Amino acid sequence: MAGPVALLLCTLMLGAAVGLALYQAELGRVVRGVRTRLSPPPARPSAPSIEQLAASLRRVRREVVSPVPGTPMARRRGTVAAYDDLLALAARALGVPDLLTGMREGADRDPERLRLEHLLRDAGLVLDQPRSDRR
Repeated sequence: MAGPVALLLCTLMLGAAVGLALYQAELGRVVRGVRTRLSPPPARPSAPSIEQLAASLRRVRREVVSPVPGTPMARRRGTVAAYDDLLALAARALGVPDLLTGMREGADRDPERLRLEHLLRDAGLVLDQPRSDRR
């Protein structure tokens, strides 16, 4: 009884070794697929990089500081709201305290906006475009 069982086990082991050698690429793909499903790659950050934020802040700040003559008031308010949102994102990215986000519309936002700009500059963010890049 031991002879046929040993023969069967040897045949199975030899078949498994040949199968592993012949189907190595397919088995590698299966292992990678299982590994990917079990531990998916880390999610990409949802917030833009600080470089992108700085470029957007400089672009929108130009429109806020000196709007084109004849720009409708709704567009000006929208531009200021977009600038405030960008300031809040930059503050969050640099770890600067932001009080502008929770404030209601009104004249109190202007000094807070200036304070936040000053804090962001102190944190190393350049809000004013260098003279050589201006048009």
